[in-house]
Amino acid sequence: MNITWIPASEEGKRSLAQARSRTLWQAISDAAALDPARIALVAADDAGHVQRLSYGALLERVRRFSAGLAGIGVQRGDRVVLWMTNRLEWIISAFAAARLGAVVVPVNTFLKPPEIKYCIAQSGARHLIMLDRFRSLDMPHMLTDICPAFGQATNPGGLFSPELPDLRNVVMFARDGTRHDGAYDWAALEASGIAEIADRMAQAVTPDDLIMIKYTSGSTGFPKGVMLQHGGFVANGLLHGARTGMRREDVYFSMMPFFHAGGSVYGQMSMLPIGGTLVFTEAFDTNLGVRLIREEKATIFVSVLGKEVVMEAYEQGLTFPSVRLAHQHNEASKIVMPNAGFAFTPFGLTETYGPAAITSPNDPAEKLMVTGGRPLDGNEIRVVDPQTGLDVGPGEVGEAWVRGNVMLGYWNKPEETARILDAEGWVHSEDLVTVDAQGFVKYVGRLKLMAKVGGENVALEEVESVVTAHEAVRHCAAVGIADSRKGEAVRLYVVARADLSVCEQELRLWLKPRLAHFKIPREIEFVETLPRLANGKLDRVTLLLWSQKETAA
Repeated sequence: MNITWIPASEEGKRSLAQARSRTLWQAISDAAALDPARIALVAADDAGHVQRLSYGALLERVRRFSAGLAGIGVQRGDRVVLWMTNRLEWIISAFAAARLGAVVVPVNTFLKPPEIKYCIAQSGARHLIMLDRFRSLDMPHMLTDICPAFGQATNPGGLFSPELPDLRNVVMFARDGTRHDGAYDWAALEASGIAEIADRMAQAVTPDDLIMIKYTSGSTGFPKGVMLQHGGFVANGLLHGARTGMRREDVYFSMMPFFHAGGSVYGQMSMLPIGGTLVFTEAFDTNLGVRLIREEKATIFVSVLGKEVVMEAYEQGLTFPSVRLAHQHNEASKIVMPNAGFAFTPFGLTETYGPAAITSPNDPAEKLMVTGGRPLDGNEIRVVDPQTGLDVGPGEVGEAWVRGNVMLGYWNKPEETARILDAEGWVHSEDLVTVDAQGFVKYVGRLKLMAKVGGENVALEEVESVVTAHEAVRHCAAVGIADSRKGEAVRLYVVARADLSVCEQELRLWLKPRLAHFKIPREIEFVETLPRLANGKLDRVTLLLWSQKETAA
């Protein structure tokens, strides 16, 4: 066997096929049947108010809301954009749309209006489900910016805008009870509709239907919509949950956003298909996190910036004795979580439904925390020299190719799909890895021009494209640099025009409405020239050496 080509066993293929055999609605219904009274969701909003929903109540609310969506014309195959923070309504909306066979398009709530417009337009969405406001975000005002017809609408359901020609329906959940004339009221919609129609629509949905188009940044340009299927979505949750030892009696706490795989795959799909409990917050809040972990007796704690929650508990002299699965970052975390005996580390990408490989509590201790584990059942991974296309030797660095539970492709982007997904079903990840003699995958770095900021993919060329639109910027280059809090951050090198002046503060203010906050450079440095190759392209290697020297200094 070629060590750098980990094949899927026949047993693994059967396991994946079985896990892929259910739609999301069927999987959640199966879990609810085990104990309808068990709490499925514990949701804390930004004010700290907690709501609980049992499995029986979750199914009933999803069924009712799907009837309301069917009543306004949501059909199988329609794209439904979901622009909302982590709320019960997010899960109910997503599950209801999926129940009808519609395709959920989650929107990152950190995005700015031009970025949101792109996701709505590129997906060809006919329906938008949104929140009215969150903290300083006025979402109706933002929607009016990109779709002026919405601001002038007097009745819901008849929206037409040249800016967003496919969009017809807007459904709005009103946090403060204020309704918008051009939007259906979310709560009223849940109370309307004919359930029998939605029930018949649900029966027609298959595991091969699309459940989600999840936008993810690649190495260039705007994000691409990754097409994910019902069966693959459910399967990844079941398989990675089983691999990591998650159980029905577990209580999983996370503050990861639902528009991110960390919330919708690692969180929701870890617990709901097996009948466990998911506890979540509307947004990141260290004090609220400490409170919920203790009050709900969480057994699993997985979250970006989780170290900050642990340190808050440590400073308050509090502990989380119920937690059995969590990262112990330092000595303080061992005191706060004395019973946390295992923390998984994955390798994967959105195109593989999240984790393509993941560690197990049964793995050798020396493999934990330093590898991404072995491939999930039914997946196979090759390590290929990106220059020659040939398999590399054991322990040698190459590009990871993944086959098995992978995406269908990118929505309406056939050229990009053909570039990353070949005719034999291999996803060319553009991630550099090694595979050892035992089949453990270790992440090394990226081929693509991308930074991972707090779990978010940031396309460096997208940042550069936006910055160079400033009239005073002649050239610029972005690089990813190490960041102790968020893993990576963006550093920007700018060559300004001689005839126009711009300072760092002015450039930051200009970027603020044009880039999501996690894309805005942590550091901006003005330079006279940028290193270039003989063909005129940026010399990325020299740029990385610049950044490494400056970081070390």
